[in-house]
Amino acid sequence: MTGRQGGSDSSWPLGRLLREAREDAGLSQTAAAQRARISRAQWQNLEKGTGSGGKPVRPKPNTVTSAAEAVGLDPQHALELAGLDPSNYDPARPGRPTASLAEARDLLAQVTERQLQAVIDLLHAFLDTRPTSSPTTAEPYRRGSTLSDAEQQHNSGRTPE
Repeated sequence: MTGRQGGSDSSWPLGRLLREAREDAGLSQTAAAQRARISRAQWQNLEKGTGSGGKPVRPKPNTVTSAAEAVGLDPQHALELAGLDPSNYDPARPGRPTASLAEARDLLAQVTERQLQAVIDLLHAFLDTRPTSSPTTAEPYRRGSTLSDAEQQHNSGRTPE
């Protein structure tokens, strides 16, 4: 299936469902689009069912599933409403993020200040390539020195002194 014709609520039921779910969640179009990792214009087009020039939208399956997940809808149902094949949706397929920013935001809103600081420290440890004052098990990887001195010399073509 490759989409649908027209742009009214009856021919584009996904738009009505997305709008209702977004409003029920208390989200603006901008906030919903950010959660879905799409532009606000894309979100608006999904809701109204038409794109530039009044042409019917023909969203990609990943756009539909991202939009559905952003407002708590079943992605397979959203794909059906968009006229796309829901059997291709596999949330665990390789390369697909298993966590979303929306999920992280929701979880972070529930932690204590101390827990939040621990999460922030952990994220810094993942992202920060500068050595810290207290070495961790990741330090050798950060410095690129997981090989012994002899192995590094051998790989660089130098001979030990």
